[in-house]
Amino acid sequence: MLPALRVVAVLHALSFLLQPIMAGLFLSGQDSAIDMHATNATIVVALCLVMTVLAVPAWRRGLVPRAAFTTSAALFLVEILQTGAGYGHVMWIHIPLGVIMMGGVAQLMPMIMRPHKPVVAE
Repeated sequence: MLPALRVVAVLHALSFLLQPIMAGLFLSGQDSAIDMHATNATIVVALCLVMTVLAVPAWRRGLVPRAAFTTSAALFLVEILQTGAGYGHVMWIHIPLGVIMMGGVAQLMPMIMRPHKPVVAE
């Protein structure tokens, strides 16, 4: 379960990193990049959903901290909002939210990739 969570988290992070690259290509005049950006957004959200589902049993078994689950769940909800803002062309939300989400991904990855020692009540 933890290896699967880690693989999905890496795939999510890589897909997420592609988003600003494709947006930049579109802004540079490559009109087809916007379709790739939209398609990849669906992939990012789907991977985040899988990551969130996998984080539940990993957290419950003490393999990752609870924050790994809550952060991935929050990212999932924000990614849905982000996708809607993108399709709605609400760029004043879409662009800053993407920057904020990058911080969430950066915060999440160490929680999933580092060994976790659960706190035991004495």
